[in-house]
Amino acid sequence: MYRIIFPAGLFWLLLCSIAWAASDPTSVRVGVFDNPPIVGIPAGAAPEGIAVDVIRWVAERENWQVTYVSDSFDKLVARLDKGEIDVLVGIAYSDKRAQRFQFSQQSLIGNWGMVFRHPKARIDSLPDLKGKRVALMRSSTHSQALVQLSKQFHAPFTPVYVDTYGQVLDAVVEGRADAGAVNRVFAALHAHQPDLAITSIVFNPIFVHYAAPKQASPVLLQALDRHLAALKADTGSAYYDSLRTWLEAAPAGRYPVWLPWAAASAAGLLVLALAIAGLLRHQVRRQTGELQRRADQLQSEIEQRETAQAHLNQLAYFDALTQLPNREGFNAALNQSLDAMQGTDERLALLFVDIDRLKNINDGLGHGAGDLLLQQIAVRLQSVLRTHDHLSRFGGDEFVVIVSDISDPSDVERVATRLLHCLEMPITVGSTPIYSSASIGIALYPDDARSSEALLKHADTAMYQAKELGRNRFQFYQANQTARAVERLTLDTRLRQALDRDELILHYQPVVALASQRIVGCEALLRWDDPERGLVMPGAFIQAAEDSGLIVQLGEWVLEAGCAQLRDWQKQGKANSMTLAVNVSTRQFEGRRLVKSVEQVLSRTGLAAECLELEITENVMLIMNDEVRCSLDSLRAMGVRLSLDDFGTGYSSLSYLRQLPFHTLKIDQSFVSKLPGEKGDTQIVTTILALAKGFELEVIAEGIETQVQYDFLREHGCEFGQGYLMSRPQAADQFVAMLGTGRIPSAG
Repeated sequence: MYRIIFPAGLFWLLLCSIAWAASDPTSVRVGVFDNPPIVGIPAGAAPEGIAVDVIRWVAERENWQVTYVSDSFDKLVARLDKGEIDVLVGIAYSDKRAQRFQFSQQSLIGNWGMVFRHPKARIDSLPDLKGKRVALMRSSTHSQALVQLSKQFHAPFTPVYVDTYGQVLDAVVEGRADAGAVNRVFAALHAHQPDLAITSIVFNPIFVHYAAPKQASPVLLQALDRHLAALKADTGSAYYDSLRTWLEAAPAGRYPVWLPWAAASAAGLLVLALAIAGLLRHQVRRQTGELQRRADQLQSEIEQRETAQAHLNQLAYFDALTQLPNREGFNAALNQSLDAMQGTDERLALLFVDIDRLKNINDGLGHGAGDLLLQQIAVRLQSVLRTHDHLSRFGGDEFVVIVSDISDPSDVERVATRLLHCLEMPITVGSTPIYSSASIGIALYPDDARSSEALLKHADTAMYQAKELGRNRFQFYQANQTARAVERLTLDTRLRQALDRDELILHYQPVVALASQRIVGCEALLRWDDPERGLVMPGAFIQAAEDSGLIVQLGEWVLEAGCAQLRDWQKQGKANSMTLAVNVSTRQFEGRRLVKSVEQVLSRTGLAAECLELEITENVMLIMNDEVRCSLDSLRAMGVRLSLDDFGTGYSSLSYLRQLPFHTLKIDQSFVSKLPGEKGDTQIVTTILALAKGFELEVIAEGIETQVQYDFLREHGCEFGQGYLMSRPQAADQFVAMLGTGRIPSAG
């Protein structure tokens, strides 16, 4: 063994070198561009703004030596691409940009686009931009988004590109552009000029981040994320101090240059008036004082009454949440329009707009989130309407639009299409992007009705027809829709009577182990034995039950009847090892009602919890909240089995699949029916089987109708199946006879 011996002096020098190297600051090149208050570059001074404050705070703690690289935004993006700068501040995230750069996980600030116009330009909504000159900042995400939106709404404009948001506003003020798009934060500080007017066009909510080159080490962004997360968690931190400093500062140039002169002139006139009044005061003081007191009192009373009346009008005619006209405001506007059209050949359309699945959002994220969503939806709807169209909030998730000045139905179609398109982009509530859509019913005056009541009723009927056709669409009223509406009401009444009169029955379809052909369980399927129509399948009435809320009572009836039947078979010694599958609606989760119902049914019937399997559709992901998650955990703790039904057709998330307490996945019959010929469906099925194996879940394939399908599923590791090949759903007496053999002889 050899030893290397350093002289004492050399060893000490080596230690000092190591210590010096460890303390050597990291050099960081930070790209900055003029976009206050996020980042600003004042003449002859260092960069400033919210993003710079955070960089400096982190640099002090990470021992960074920061060098600022100032340039236009599009040139900085190109330099970031080449690795000439290490970090770019204040860049909006987009999927396209994420393919080129690394982005910080933490956003610096949320923002959205706003459009300002020259006071002489008639621009109130997005369609009004057609043919106009619009100033845009080069490479801005908002600029790109506005160009795309204008194409969607058939409103192409002439872009006037500049380098900064300040130059955007200058172009509008100087008349080089009719309008300009800037972000909301910049507008809050710099758009208070007499030659600028705000429009109702608000679009493209984004989040501002830090970015680094794609191939760079992630160390810098990880440090920024770590510190920024800690700063955001503390409302007294330097981050919130910076927001208050830059967002609450009074913007320079807010007051016009003539204001001081006007104030001085007013002051001079006031002094002169006081001097004259002093000379005359001794002559008319008593009379003038009394008259003034009475005049002031009268003026005060008038102002108080006007204020009170305005407040009452606001309460009576406007919606407090969205500030749109409410039902009373709508009625007043519609009646006024109809009165003005009497004796003319003018036409009018009423659009009844119902926001799809808002209840799922309220259940999943809370009513506060639903209110925020409705506010943003109201802004979007208003932004795509024409100046003379009238939007009101009718209540809940319903809006109504009065479209006047139309020549034929195609004019209304264009308005309805714009309304649907404006909801296609996700709406961010908090940090959650929410996708929304609407169903729109349209009734025409005087074609469909001449009274306001009949017109509204027909538009509402057409809206329900749009929902029945699949949502996210518009539908014109047709006379036969009234008959369907009456039929729907009749169906709801008959269903309630069917519950009271014991007209509901259960059929049972076996679940088979594919390898052994043994019957291991069954699914309880609801049927309606209608004295007038005979046996009615659930497809004819389940959706109506969902819409009316009756599905909760139907689901509880199925649960009770199915459990009682299986327990009776067990007592006869014919189904000791079988499980019973019962379908559950997402509405049964409300108020933990499902957990209470299962506990009571198992107690009353004496059925063991492990013999019951609840089939839950993927729509449960739409209402997933703490209450639903807790209900699933409680059911599993009781020993009840949980199955995810129709897997692959809805809203499944792998993270939910890993976290939630399911035992089984059911492959939807739409995939099974195409086996093994359709390559895409074959891959989906084999992927689901592999996924289930990875998560240690059992798999049941639904809708097996041919021997080829049966063999394919068995060969690829599917454990269980059900379908017409093995057995159609059977009445209880027929099913129990089948249990005598315990096997399905026709399959395999």
